[in-house]
Amino acid sequence: MIREALKSLKSGFQLLKSKPITYNFPPETPLAKEFRGRHIFDPTKCRSCGLCAKICPNKAIEMVEEGGTPSSSQVKVRHPQIDYAKCCFCGLCADICPTGALRMTNFPMLVAMDKSQLLFPPEKLAQPPELKMPEKPKIKNLTSWARSRSLWVINFFTGCCFIEAIPWVSSGFDMERFGLLVADSPRHADIFIIAGYVTWKTLKRIIRIYEQTPPPKFVVALGNCPATGGTYWDSYNTVKKIDDYIPVDIWIAGCPPRPEPIGLAVVEAMNAIQSGYTGKKEEVKTSEKLRVPATKEKLEENEFLLPFGPQHPASGNFQLKLKIDGENIVEAEPQVGYLHRGFEKLMEYRTWMQNVMLVERICVLDGGSYEVGYSVAVEKLAGLEPPERAQHLRVIQAELSRIQSHLLNLGLIGGATGFHTIQRITWGDREKILYLLERLTGGRIYHIYSIPGGVRRDLKEEFKKEAVKVLAYMRKRLKTYDELFIENPVFRKRTLDIGKLKAETALENDVTGPNLRASGIKFDVRKSTPYLAYDQLDFEIPTFKEGDAYHRTLVRRMEIEESLNIIEQALKKIPSGAFKVRFAPFATVPEGEAMSFIESARGELCFHMVSSGTNMPYRVKVRGPTFDTILVMLPKILKGAKIADVPVIYWSLDNCPADHDR
Repeated sequence: MIREALKSLKSGFQLLKSKPITYNFPPETPLAKEFRGRHIFDPTKCRSCGLCAKICPNKAIEMVEEGGTPSSSQVKVRHPQIDYAKCCFCGLCADICPTGALRMTNFPMLVAMDKSQLLFPPEKLAQPPELKMPEKPKIKNLTSWARSRSLWVINFFTGCCFIEAIPWVSSGFDMERFGLLVADSPRHADIFIIAGYVTWKTLKRIIRIYEQTPPPKFVVALGNCPATGGTYWDSYNTVKKIDDYIPVDIWIAGCPPRPEPIGLAVVEAMNAIQSGYTGKKEEVKTSEKLRVPATKEKLEENEFLLPFGPQHPASGNFQLKLKIDGENIVEAEPQVGYLHRGFEKLMEYRTWMQNVMLVERICVLDGGSYEVGYSVAVEKLAGLEPPERAQHLRVIQAELSRIQSHLLNLGLIGGATGFHTIQRITWGDREKILYLLERLTGGRIYHIYSIPGGVRRDLKEEFKKEAVKVLAYMRKRLKTYDELFIENPVFRKRTLDIGKLKAETALENDVTGPNLRASGIKFDVRKSTPYLAYDQLDFEIPTFKEGDAYHRTLVRRMEIEESLNIIEQALKKIPSGAFKVRFAPFATVPEGEAMSFIESARGELCFHMVSSGTNMPYRVKVRGPTFDTILVMLPKILKGAKIADVPVIYWSLDNCPADHDR
């Protein structure tokens, strides 16, 4: 044990000696030219066909006359106007434009203190985007200056956008350089970040947090959902305008926004506060239906109710109602409904191609797997056979997505056990994997890359060179993870024999993926029923028998190494030729039903789809890997556990709250 502890200390000292990987601001992060950012419009090429508006899943594009006047059928010259409070940057509009009049740039900065500034008429779209850092205003007084340099943040991660907010606590961006500190209580905070989709259930909590935050307070709304409902504009459960209930000081557009615009918003906020801005007038619009009802629960003597989440830093958009007796968990009841839902129904109102944009949001943490699973099911219905090159490209996408998901989980389990250093390191390294995904697909989190018939764009030669460097870097970092974290005696003691899950119990409760393999069942869809190009690749399936929190973490660490091997092989074996077969944007699919099943980062993922012969699905059913694991199995594992072990067990199971909230 002493030798292992010394090895961990040595690894930590080596990190202190090495060059920091923190990025500077204004952004100097690697920004791929392939990234889908703000549009640019060439009016000389536009035919006024309106296809861009027709394909837009979010109704963000409207054909208007010059100056933003809505067009009529008699007007011949119509150009696109884009509301970036709605746009999810899927790029389908640019794909369908027959003349290339509407293109995507890689410009990610869309920040405004007034939501109306996010509406871009044709003439504004035609102006090339550029980053203009705001000029520093004069300091009003010492109080304003001090307040602007010490901002205490409380957040409510309500949806997808949290995935691009969390890099700010990593070694990649390091929010503390801006004077930003995470507040443990709204009573200590002055910045309130609302990150993503807002349900009526979350709105109750948001209002409560806002009311508890002392003045002056500032609200930052992250992403399209708080502004307009975003991708879920037609969902019954969506609160479409958060500013109908509380004032918002800064809007950040995107779905989700990149981390860099968050930095720009922080700079904007600091400058405004320095010049004396004290926030908008405190107005809360509420009603009786938004009040949180008092909970009445029959308790035994010495029993208490303890909520874990949804605002707990280790719960992640999820809540457990814990009944405790002293330090012991008597009963754990999942409380869902804090995230976007209704996906399967929403897919019935979007075309087969538009749904590629939607399915990734079912699991924000591993969206690549979901679009692959969806596309495979559509191809079975449509009778399409994607080219071999596309199958290899999908493998590369899926394995990169698996790696970034596992790195995210290593950070979460590290944070849950008090190893915040490993959290910052793994999340910083995850940025390198996201950069590769950005180069390959055009998106960091939502790739919208695998489509029915193949993939949207081909692999570029420079991607291979960059991938080789990143893969070699990650192999070295895995050794650091082992010495600093996996083999650390403190972490081992904190996780060994904690949250044990027997093999037979896992099978009875439909547990899949790394959680199943950590309990001794060597099952992986990639091996048992190969799909894509997995039958042409050589890789192992890490498996252990112990079934505890430690070995669930170890499986994911080892799977990262196997994914690196898979990507290297796929890059070497990728054949030449076409990367897709044609599937029209508004294509109809023959009547019938089909099912696909793949191995996502969290386990087996299934799509069951029914077509009635139209250009939209008739029915869709998604069987995600976390539904049974979290909503059924987790409460059983927690029974009898200690309060302090709840976050450890919870994140060792690698929850994706969006997956079971759907």
